[in-house]
Amino acid sequence: MKNRSLIFAAIFGALGLAACDEGDIQEQAADVQASGKVAQLTAHVSGLDSWSSQYSVVLAAFAEGSDYAVAQKPLPEDAEGDVQTTLNLTGDALTTVELCVTNRLRQRVVSFASVPVSQLQADTLRLDAGNVDLGMFTTIQELVFTGTCARCHGLGNSPAGGLTLAAGESYAALVGQPSSHPERGVRVVPGNATVSLLHKVIHGDPESGVKFDHSNMIKEARTITLIDNWINAGANP
Repeated sequence: MKNRSLIFAAIFGALGLAACDEGDIQEQAADVQASGKVAQLTAHVSGLDSWSSQYSVVLAAFAEGSDYAVAQKPLPEDAEGDVQTTLNLTGDALTTVELCVTNRLRQRVVSFASVPVSQLQADTLRLDAGNVDLGMFTTIQELVFTGTCARCHGLGNSPAGGLTLAAGESYAALVGQPSSHPERGVRVVPGNATVSLLHKVIHGDPESGVKFDHSNMIKEARTITLIDNWINAGANP
């Protein structure tokens, strides 16, 4: 009887350990659900190595109405130039496959190219993204500065606050540069978001000294976090 009890204890102990090892369970589940269908990315990329450790540049599959990847596969860390990679497609609820950036929660931060799963042919979904600049600052430029800020901080004769945020001009105008009102400090201090004027402005900090409230200009919290993380990572071009 004692030996039998020890056997049962060992079995239940093994099951308990397996249940606690969440990573292994997820990996095994993906293998079980694998249908033989794959997404294949072809692209010519640059700027992959500019992203800070809080983010991953991935080929990812998403379900309808969700910003969180059901499955994702990071691009090789040394990828530069022509890239090909594949992602196993599992489950029945997938709607898109995207070349995108996700945060540590696997939440989509920005998407560079997308293809609907409905275009699957012969068990392969092809995403030809062409030439893609994946740079972290380039992404912020297109996502925020060009799309939102350049309306007031454009290339005109008198951009708001004396600050131009148009493409090709914004980096030199921000990084290490004092405000047009010196008492407000430096616009972007590499490695230190909290003392950077840009951080104070987009967070609506009254200490910025800027009268116009910019706190509602950027709608997504993840985008504000992206800018802060870029600054803290060194504010690289």
